[in-house]
Amino acid sequence: MRLPSTDELEALFCVAEGGIHPSEEMPFGVAWTDDLRLDAFVDFHRTALKEWQPDHWDFNLVTFRGRVPVGSQSLHGQTFSATRTVSSGSWLGRPHQGRGFGTEQRAAVLELAFGRLGALAAETGALAHNHASLRVSEKLGYRFTFEDTLSPRGTPLPHLNFRLERDGWRSPVPVEVEGLERCLPLFGVIEVP
Repeated sequence: MRLPSTDELEALFCVAEGGIHPSEEMPFGVAWTDDLRLDAFVDFHRTALKEWQPDHWDFNLVTFRGRVPVGSQSLHGQTFSATRTVSSGSWLGRPHQGRGFGTEQRAAVLELAFGRLGALAAETGALAHNHASLRVSEKLGYRFTFEDTLSPRGTPLPHLNFRLERDGWRSPVPVEVEGLERCLPLFGVIEVP
């Protein structure tokens, strides 16, 4: 996983366009796949970098198999220096689902958060019918915190929220992080944890 070039973002858009979920289902809290447009897709990623602040960041990585993009994994830090809490979101193209990549990509950003950025907790959530996301959260040790509702297509749906504390984190896969040290101030990290 890494930040993508513009050409790689365009290739990732083609993955999304090829399908992430059945059209009759919406697994996301925001129905972004209902209106896929290349310009908006690329702009979403570019805007996150343009608006990056050490205390308010959205780190949108692209997951690759070899040199081919297969999905995206994000890590978010809102008031990170004060709360030391991150959240995440992800997706994979349908041909790449059910093969463990979702667990691996989330484990990678959790290892970055807990092992390198000094996070104390990670939060996530999923619509109750998004069984794949719920399984990943369960495998990685998250604990249920509360239920609320989201309405991605106008109808309220149950949304389950989870939290993982730093002392409960054990990566199920080896993770290597390269080139982070000089970027730590961008994440609001003054000292290496």
